[in-house]
Amino acid sequence: MTDILFEYDHILIRSEYRTPDIHKHLAVHMAIGLSGELDCIVGDVSFKCNGLFIASDVEHTIYAKTGDLLLFLLDTTSDMAKCVEEKFLHGNDHALLDRATVDQMKGIWADSKDDLKDADRRLLEVCGIDKGVRPTGDDRVQKVLSYLESSDTIPADIMERLCSEVCLSESRLSHLFKEQMGIALGRYLVLEKMKKGYLHYCSTGNITEAAMNAGFDSPSHFAATCKRMFGISFSEFIKS
Repeated sequence: MTDILFEYDHILIRSEYRTPDIHKHLAVHMAIGLSGELDCIVGDVSFKCNGLFIASDVEHTIYAKTGDLLLFLLDTTSDMAKCVEEKFLHGNDHALLDRATVDQMKGIWADSKDDLKDADRRLLEVCGIDKGVRPTGDDRVQKVLSYLESSDTIPADIMERLCSEVCLSESRLSHLFKEQMGIALGRYLVLEKMKKGYLHYCSTGNITEAAMNAGFDSPSHFAATCKRMFGISFSEFIKS
């Protein structure tokens, strides 16, 4: 069984990760091994550790040969991701968590795992990662982010809708978003679509319906995107 908590700026996952493929996507990671060391590949470096942070858009795989792991995926536009980058990563592609902090987090999980919101809050506090709002910036970019959060789907004409919403051309909006957020708008939309696909699956229990409602062309497109972004198929993920 997998435990997942979706917040507006991050995802908390407790699951088995046995053999994920090497992949990369737009999220800052924090991973903790609940039953021993994690096997990790980040970039071209292989190592074992108890917990770590990984920068956004870095090729990696993390897995636990036995037991479960806790995984935080932090929206790159959030204050929490910026905090991790400034406090831990310092421009590097990954940073290790010390054993004492990992042990403290494992104790918090054991004590609070039946209340995911409480566990989430306490785990982030241990690392000093404050849960805040997205950094302020151009009002038009903030309007785009709010529009995407409130939408149940990412349809094929999403760029037209966003451009109409903020009265900008597609090229100007794409440039402004990349300038403000540091990531391409098109890639951000893919991550949002994956998030909405999972939320639809939670409410319907049907992968096909979830994929179509989120805006994917087909269930196979949904599955392929999940595999590319997270290293495991969606069906593997929900069965783990």
